[in-house]
Amino acid sequence: MNGRIPRYQEIAQALKDQIRTGKREPGHRLNNQRHLAGEFGVTLMTLRQALDLLEREGFITRRHGLGTYVTVPTIDYDVLQLQAFATDLRELGVSVDTRVLSTKFVKASSAVATSLRLQPGALGLEIERLRLVRREPMSHQTSYLPDTLGREVVKTDLTLHSLRSILRFKLGIEITRAQESITAVRLRRREAEPLGRSAGAPAFCSERVSFASDDEPIVFDRVYIPSDHFRITRDLHYDTK
Repeated sequence: MNGRIPRYQEIAQALKDQIRTGKREPGHRLNNQRHLAGEFGVTLMTLRQALDLLEREGFITRRHGLGTYVTVPTIDYDVLQLQAFATDLRELGVSVDTRVLSTKFVKASSAVATSLRLQPGALGLEIERLRLVRREPMSHQTSYLPDTLGREVVKTDLTLHSLRSILRFKLGIEITRAQESITAVRLRRREAEPLGRSAGAPAFCSERVSFASDDEPIVFDRVYIPSDHFRITRDLHYDTK
């Protein structure tokens, strides 16, 4: 053996360096394989070996029919902390942008009506938002509020103010507790498309009911987060008694 590093490892290292130095940022889509092979002056087989290595080490993600992307760092989510999801991310020093996809009044589904103690089919405000982390779609969130409360909330520009800040500072409503459940799901097309995923892609679904100080349920949230960007954490202690 002459100790020479295989060409595919050199290519993988070059791409890692570009990712680490920010030349290729999280969420960046790589050129197609033929273009990359030409860029490095290698065969498609050698280029694919390099991409396989990068994928195994977590530097890139391949999305069927969409291309190859630089991986967005996994977010640790502490299920014991009661915070808005965007706040959870910002606490970790991650830049978060919110895109409001729609606001409309709809009839509450059975799950929403039960959670908010409404009559079946009662009208309420539905707010659909997309969270982007470092410009990469991270979560798809739909929030529901009772009709009376929703008509006050909708008067404020949701592109400039978070829902929680509107409730707290404009309406004087403080969220003091919440009930949340998190399950593993497959994305439906409706949630998959804005997240840049294919229908059927694995994700976590968080359903949270938030309560005011008088223990009245005021917001029902349903959030979808692709599972490759999300990790649940807890701080555990053994009972030594």
